[in-house]
Amino acid sequence: MYKKIWGIRKNVFILGLVSFFNDFSSEMVLSVFPAFFTSVLKTGAAALGIVEGISDFASNIIKIYSGRLSDKTQKRRKLIIVGYILSTLTRPFYALISTATGALGLRITDRVGKGLRDAPRDALISLSTDKKELGRAFGYHRAMDTLGGILGPLMAFFILREIPLGFNTVFLWAFIIGLATIATLFFIKEIRLSLPSNGWSTAKNPLSERFKKYLLSVFLLSVGTLPVAVLLLKAPSAGLEIATIPLFYALTNITYSLSSWWAGRMADKRGHRKTLLYGYGCLLLSYLALFFVDGPGAIALGFLLYGLFSGLTDGIHRSYAGKITEEIGRGRTYGWLNGINGLGLLIAGLGGGIIWQLWGPAVALIFGVLFILAGLIVFLSTQFKNS
Repeated sequence: MYKKIWGIRKNVFILGLVSFFNDFSSEMVLSVFPAFFTSVLKTGAAALGIVEGISDFASNIIKIYSGRLSDKTQKRRKLIIVGYILSTLTRPFYALISTATGALGLRITDRVGKGLRDAPRDALISLSTDKKELGRAFGYHRAMDTLGGILGPLMAFFILREIPLGFNTVFLWAFIIGLATIATLFFIKEIRLSLPSNGWSTAKNPLSERFKKYLLSVFLLSVGTLPVAVLLLKAPSAGLEIATIPLFYALTNITYSLSSWWAGRMADKRGHRKTLLYGYGCLLLSYLALFFVDGPGAIALGFLLYGLFSGLTDGIHRSYAGKITEEIGRGRTYGWLNGINGLGLLIAGLGGGIIWQLWGPAVALIFGVLFILAGLIVFLSTQFKNS
């Protein structure tokens, strides 16, 4: 019997703690990075977009290969450890850089670490859990991840309030908290699968036609998911003070964190497909509230619904992939899922932002809705048993 903590397998519980500490640390840096980039490095928004775009692209490509490598070597734990350590070690070096090139190097290194660890980590969560409890496991993990993402910016805010332009203090504390990530990593246990008698060759192509169709639906849905950073532009355009923007961001993350674990349990009981449909329904309602209703109440409702959408879909997409694929290729499964999802979100951010700037929020909304509807059509046309 596997030991459980709070009804969660011990391995999954520890991986949740790892993600909590890591996101606490990383979001401290990310929440101040735009201000640091423009006020300290004296570089513009265009360069910031290039840095983030290149680093995210590198991360998404690496995810695909790290998943395959974790299946082939059966060393998921090592890839997870290396990935988290690599990202953590970048954080104190932000205090030493003075150019956009230096920032690009650190961001790429950070995202390479993320690319190395994400697919093996999701595979290990899946392999540590019974299929009937996958929703709960991934829901718990996303809740812990998001909780860290809430506390990190709050701590950065309080530091900068006490020490104006105290970016180096933020980076130092981010590194210190990151050390808790590293310490927790070593409690993770490896899980090895019995490979077929003819070795790895039979597991070289675990991507079935139905999973490829699922990936297509995930890609289309991701492209239609306008990122929070773009949607936050709605607040000042609606006449709200810029100082209120962090409050809407916090509302989204708090709702996301609180709903993730509950959504996972619902997926296990009522089905993953139904839970995902509820989630994308919330996203469409969020767009409706943000773009067609005026006032701070509607804006708040829009971001609350967006947080609920994230809770109902993020971990559920991952647990759903675990239900419809074989264990032997689970690393590659999550490599492709994370990579395709990340590329879709990258296109959503770049495309949505450009469309918003050139033609306004209404056209950006239409862009998002069309891709979501296309993704749902593909998703609903794909039949899976017991899902």
